[in-house]
Amino acid sequence: MLGESMRSLFRGKAALEPLPLKRLFLDDDAERAKLFLTEYPDAVWVETAADCISQLAAHWDEVHLDHDLGGEQYVDVDRDDCGMHVVRWLGFEPRTHLRSTQFFVHSHNGVAATVMVLNLKSMGFRAEAAPFAVGLWKPGARVKPGLVDRLFDWLRSKQRSKD
Repeated sequence: MLGESMRSLFRGKAALEPLPLKRLFLDDDAERAKLFLTEYPDAVWVETAADCISQLAAHWDEVHLDHDLGGEQYVDVDRDDCGMHVVRWLGFEPRTHLRSTQFFVHSHNGVAATVMVLNLKSMGFRAEAAPFAVGLWKPGARVKPGLVDRLFDWLRSKQRSKD
């Protein structure tokens, strides 16, 4: 049973309000950033892969990644100035402080977004493609699992049955 002093900690209104989620938003488009920051004013907006990587030293609840940066579209995934560079960096060494982070890839570049999500999932991160244009980045705007999610679920079930 909780003592009276412990109960008093939970009586106040502030004790019932959830802490805001820590959100990191990588995107080079100021209009998208404005929309995102209007919805999530506590989010941190970065415009380059290098700035995103420097922020990832901290814990984040959500990380929203664009692929094509610098005002360009459909850039090669091997470049260092794109969202895929952030994904490659995540794989260089264990990032245990980010294991509970939800990654959203909101790029309009479908091929690059798929490659990013596949790589994130193969590293054990929670990730999904959520194209910004159709509003899937908003709370509660999730679609049924796509082919990539179903494939990883199937692979995980096969792995569990071996163990």
